[in-house]
Amino acid sequence: MNIRALIRNVAVRICVTLVCMSALTSCNSWLYEEEGDCSVYYRLRFRYDRNLKWADAFDNEVSSVHLYAFDKSGVLVWQREDRIDPSTAEDYSMLLDLPSGDYRLLAWCGLRNDGEREESFSVPEAIVSKTRMEQLQCALNRERDESGAYSDAHLYRLFHGTLDVSFPSDEDGGSYDYTMYLTKNTNHIRVILHHLSGEDVDVNQFNFRIEDENGLMAHDNELLEDENITYRPWKLQNGEAGLGKDASRAIIHVKGAIADLTVGRMMEKHREKMFLTITNQEGGTVARIPVIDYALLAKDYYEEEYNRKMDDQEFLDREDDYVMTFFLDENHKWISSQILIHSWRVVLNNVDIE
Repeated sequence: MNIRALIRNVAVRICVTLVCMSALTSCNSWLYEEEGDCSVYYRLRFRYDRNLKWADAFDNEVSSVHLYAFDKSGVLVWQREDRIDPSTAEDYSMLLDLPSGDYRLLAWCGLRNDGEREESFSVPEAIVSKTRMEQLQCALNRERDESGAYSDAHLYRLFHGTLDVSFPSDEDGGSYDYTMYLTKNTNHIRVILHHLSGEDVDVNQFNFRIEDENGLMAHDNELLEDENITYRPWKLQNGEAGLGKDASRAIIHVKGAIADLTVGRMMEKHREKMFLTITNQEGGTVARIPVIDYALLAKDYYEEEYNRKMDDQEFLDREDDYVMTFFLDENHKWISSQILIHSWRVVLNNVDIE
């Protein structure tokens, strides 16, 4: 074989090798078509750490996910609903079966509960290519009687989240992960009535209600104009606690009245709308307080405890469980100078309390 033939033979072998290598690494190759290894995956994870522990509690709190994807013009292009299995919730993610492009994602979580209670909130039916993002409002499922709209339900936990995403086009395949952060929209409020003299307080002698216009939430989680809603207790009970100590022994036992209520999203701009009212069986007002103002009285403590500054709305979004304790004095009069918010004594000055 002469030198030219030898060079030509080597060149051919090199070309064949390069073609084979290209086939092995290209997404359009017959090998990847056979094995299915050249797909692009977009996965969405959810995180609920907008709480006062600054820790992710998604796996313990969220029971279901309704996710919607909208195009640049705000029209629905894709949707999916998932129930969350508590045993696998810690590693839960949702596969987004969407082509590459730019999307606005919206999630309402908790619309489907664990099956033990009625659904507490609802959104309109969504239709791909027809429903617009602003139409996906979330409404409290309320009851009605002669006094108007009310809820006496133990509301199931509701969460909201949005995220703008841009899915890349990857001809070589790959997996892309995104995270959506959630805000909790439901709050538990426990009201406790104590008599400092030790005299029993019968819960059946009182009526409790919280009023607000917060039963309709927009796609961006802002409150929309709504009718007045009266939240009534879903649980009433008499309880007992010890006040005062002799060494390590409680020396005074008082019985109190306990009312548990669940309300919708608490917003700082509703300071003048959200009120807790306690009345006796004769119709007399025992106490009437602005709930938002009193809830915010605990903000300073948490800022100092965790060395984190928060604005008022962030605190209201992070705190979802409140305990408010009122007292009777020895003359059977309600002490209007102080209450307890959680376990902290609050001195009241120039407030609307009767």
